[in-house]
Amino acid sequence: MNVTLHERNEQLGQLQQQLPGSIPYDNLRPINVPARCEGMSLQECLKEVFPQVSQAQWNSWFSDGHILHRDARADRNAPVKGGQQFWHLFPNTIEPEVNACVKIMHENPCFVVVQKPAPLPVHPSGRFNRNTLISLLATVYGDEELRLVHRLDANTTGVMVLARSREAATSLRRQFESEDVHKQYLVCCLGAPQRDDFVCDQRIAKETVAGGARELRSDGQESRTRFRVMERFSDGKTLLQAFPETGRTNQIRIHLWGLGLPVLGDPTYREGGQRVSNQTLDLSDPPMCLHAQRLSFKHPETGKNVQFHADDPAWVAERKNLPLTRSASISAKID
Repeated sequence: MNVTLHERNEQLGQLQQQLPGSIPYDNLRPINVPARCEGMSLQECLKEVFPQVSQAQWNSWFSDGHILHRDARADRNAPVKGGQQFWHLFPNTIEPEVNACVKIMHENPCFVVVQKPAPLPVHPSGRFNRNTLISLLATVYGDEELRLVHRLDANTTGVMVLARSREAATSLRRQFESEDVHKQYLVCCLGAPQRDDFVCDQRIAKETVAGGARELRSDGQESRTRFRVMERFSDGKTLLQAFPETGRTNQIRIHLWGLGLPVLGDPTYREGGQRVSNQTLDLSDPPMCLHAQRLSFKHPETGKNVQFHADDPAWVAERKNLPLTRSASISAKID
């Protein structure tokens, strides 16, 4: 029996009432030994791979029997081999609540297009495993594997595409990697740009800094984002359209932050050049005002251009109700 889009969306809507990660469960996470750790003790390897975790914390997990190898307690002093796998047990896990109001916009045999809410991580990481986009979609697509071809930050809303086959994933990933995908975002920033149209091409480091954030660095990867002012508000904030021409992690956020125009509600790249550890917002926090509004790419089978447009988030309507410092239009054409 074919499941309709309406039925899938109804099933997803029910998950907000009982989030999968809100029911206590034993969470097992893999620890993979990299080749560079060959011959080290397990304890030394963990310190090398996870430098942000204190030795006292690892000692506690070993003592509690939460570091496992083949369902048995792992020996912290045993030498490890590259490629070896251990498991980290987190018993009685209850994950933070997320916004599970995912909307499936379109599906065909090649791909699925969704409108992602926030806060919602895309894939398992950190405190989140079952309360993620991938896990939520798995509840309505059963055993079918939906493959990620790009990502949105946990705190970013908007349109995303996921592949339904290996061939479609390869095609879409190549398009994202070759920067043939056209992306348009809505963003509200703190401050007022001097010009209505401007570009930021500051390079962004590939490596993360403390807390998983990124930084602008002259020897980083080439990065370019075009911005267009849509509305200037009387409270000193500005609504922009952003067109990222490269696909670096946190690109729009870090480019605006580097220009002294941080994204409203961004918990990481803040006012005054302040940068703190990456974090997923709580449901009660004000939203981060960054929205993937439009996505255009070539259909993996037909080669024809397809385009998807997400609904505007609530914060856009709230912004529009504020006084403007001068007129502007929200319906600017994509270049």
